[in-house]
Amino acid sequence: MTLDAVKYNVIESVEDRASTIEFWDNEIIFIKLKDNIQVELEDAQKQYLFLKAKYNNINKHIILVETGLDTSISKEAREFASKPESNEMTAATAVIVKSLAHRIIINFIIKLTHQQTMKMKMFDDKQKAINWLLTFK
Repeated sequence: MTLDAVKYNVIESVEDRASTIEFWDNEIIFIKLKDNIQVELEDAQKQYLFLKAKYNNINKHIILVETGLDTSISKEAREFASKPESNEMTAATAVIVKSLAHRIIINFIIKLTHQQTMKMKMFDDKQKAINWLLTFK
């Protein structure tokens, strides 16, 4: 563990078909995508509705996404995730990528969302992603 490692506690954890969602006491929402799964439009919509229900209309979400091994995302889910209305309650999203394929997909989504109010960035290192997200608190 590095000197700048941030400690956190999990306040709540919820599992759905494609991921586990954890709410941390440092205000980060951690979404761990499952291995060997394709995220479908229905998964993205359910996750959006779940997070919208947790939004207080004041403090925007800061989200950390960790891709699983051999995780993919359907074209429809990608398009949904890049729409401005899908990101209206999010200040920033950091994505931890583990493969070139994930890097290409996330780069594509970042390009689609660059004019939105939500900031999105990809990382190879989880701690650097967390540190970046905490600047949005």
